[in-house]
Amino acid sequence: MTRSFSVPRPRFITHSLSALPLCLLFGAAACTSGNGEGAVRATIYGEEFIEEGIPEDAFDDGWSVEFDRFSVRVSNVHIGDIPLEVDGTKDLTKASDGEGQELGVAEAPAGKLVDSGYTIERIVVAGRAKKGKSEKTFRWTFDDPTRYDECEPETRVEPGETATFQITIHADHLFSDSLVSEEPKLLFQPLADADLDDDGEITREELAEVDIGAYDPGSEGGVDDLWTWLVRLSKTVGHADGEGHCHVHDES
Repeated sequence: MTRSFSVPRPRFITHSLSALPLCLLFGAAACTSGNGEGAVRATIYGEEFIEEGIPEDAFDDGWSVEFDRFSVRVSNVHIGDIPLEVDGTKDLTKASDGEGQELGVAEAPAGKLVDSGYTIERIVVAGRAKKGKSEKTFRWTFDDPTRYDECEPETRVEPGETATFQITIHADHLFSDSLVSEEPKLLFQPLADADLDDDGEITREELAEVDIGAYDPGSEGGVDDLWTWLVRLSKTVGHADGEGHCHVHDES
């Protein structure tokens, strides 16, 4: 069953097919403001928080996080009504000079493309958190697909040019203390405390044994332990063109 939820803060007719307006050939989301064709490309970018790490001053409890791996597998990408064949898995820790990594390119009519979307199939996160002399490692896999659609940003294609739609991944969401607050705190201490055998690694099994404590799930039901909490947070990391929001659907 698909469950939908929101994330806190797309005439004339002739007998010649080639003469049809591009709106009719490509769908309403590709209505043109002029003639000609260009192209669209999709990229995926984890911003500095993934490529360089989340610094101590971003957290409210003095921890910092560095990622050794942040792999995201993406599918079903469309920009407006234009579907893209994508190279689906990217490790976002790879330095990109702010450009992100390319997923795919397709021809597109000139004009405005709206209601873009994509699916995140799988996320693998590995890294370490530090606070003073304390260090904790983690390796977590989230493989419940999440669909992001009706994304807010519009993509405008100019004739002869390539426009970019960016899938932006916000790693800091994994450490939020609330599912509903517009300004959640970033905390790592509750996760560090879940290292029950104190061996320095925070495992899925350990997280599943610990209550969510003071974390705020809002009206979200069934979020009782820290692993379920992290799974739920993992479904909020996807955005578009930086801070643009999309409608989010849990497809697991």
